[in-house]
Amino acid sequence: MDIRFENISNPWSAGARVVQPWLYREPRRREREAALPLGRAPPRYLLFTNPRRRNRWGHRRTYRLQLSSHAGPVLPRGWREERGVTWARYHLAVTRRHENEPSSSSIYSQNNPWDPPVTFESFIRDNETIEDQDLVAWVTVGFLHVPHSEDVPNTATPGNAVGFFLRPFNFFDEDPSVASRAPVIVRPLDPPTCSRLQIQRWTPPSPGACVHPEPFTYNGTYRPV
Repeated sequence: MDIRFENISNPWSAGARVVQPWLYREPRRREREAALPLGRAPPRYLLFTNPRRRNRWGHRRTYRLQLSSHAGPVLPRGWREERGVTWARYHLAVTRRHENEPSSSSIYSQNNPWDPPVTFESFIRDNETIEDQDLVAWVTVGFLHVPHSEDVPNTATPGNAVGFFLRPFNFFDEDPSVASRAPVIVRPLDPPTCSRLQIQRWTPPSPGACVHPEPFTYNGTYRPV
């Protein structure tokens, strides 16, 4: 889903025209259509929709894939070694799930990139339908780092974050956090063993009375006098 502009007559001013944005959807029904190449801006809203399930407002239950990436081409398309990294041609490619397509590449591709054991382009070459199917979203994210003097003695990382979010979009009837009355956040202190945990609760372990036992007083200062 993205925005387009339309030029319409102004209903409040005879003879005048107005340019206004409007949302449009462009369904991608086959694998080739759902392969979004680098070098072209992808739609701003990448949505995966179940047309047969709707929320209480009548909207289709959907998930949004939100990308955060500055990836560019690894090698020119069609170059000899580029055959081993054909997954890097796309911001996103959506394919039908197959047991014999567990990964987009192989650790052995570096030994023979001219004839790699896994060629991602073959996943979408057959151009199967992706409607009403179990799907796999292959996401490519990255950024370009050019060494500079501020990298000495260590490389600063703020602003270099890349990744993606899978977010509900009309999936729930309302904000699901409304139902979270007593959240608990658990963080490992020593990954990856995770033998020690930090546990944060938003409510005390033993909730007491909501009313303070003593009446509230204030003497107009920040410190006791």
